[in-house]
Amino acid sequence: MALPYVVLGIVLLLFGRELFWVTVAIAGFLVAIRFASVMLADQPQWLILCVALGAGVLGALLAILAQRVAFALAGFYGGSLLALMGAQSLGAGENTVIFFVIGGVVGAVFAALIMDWAIVVLTCLVGAGAIVEPLGLGPLLTSVTFLALVVIGASFQAKRFSRPE
Repeated sequence: MALPYVVLGIVLLLFGRELFWVTVAIAGFLVAIRFASVMLADQPQWLILCVALGAGVLGALLAILAQRVAFALAGFYGGSLLALMGAQSLGAGENTVIFFVIGGVVGAVFAALIMDWAIVVLTCLVGAGAIVEPLGLGPLLTSVTFLALVVIGASFQAKRFSRPE
């Protein structure tokens, strides 16, 4: 099951800003599958997958129709996903919703204020997280790999972003 996350992570890491509506769909799917897995743990896997796909499709539609709202939504998705990853690694349990909301709001505000560069940073962070997490590396190797991927993704996107069209 790791391969789809790695592939989605690579797309976010390298092309997050450029393929914005796809980015919003992927980030929405990733955060929704994680959140639904916690909140709907006793439900069938197909229901969790449907919720995640629905969040991704909703995000993509909003990205196409209302870009500024979509930037904030992408920031919310990215911030909440990172917060959920941190909360679950700390064993937050019942406080997961608090981490989800705070991370999402911080990500949304960040994305709305400095839209283009915020999306580059958030997509690199989320993309690197989506790649590294399912690999099951040790804590040190996970951290080093995560940081290296963020730097590679940010450099790649910055070159593409700053290129005159």
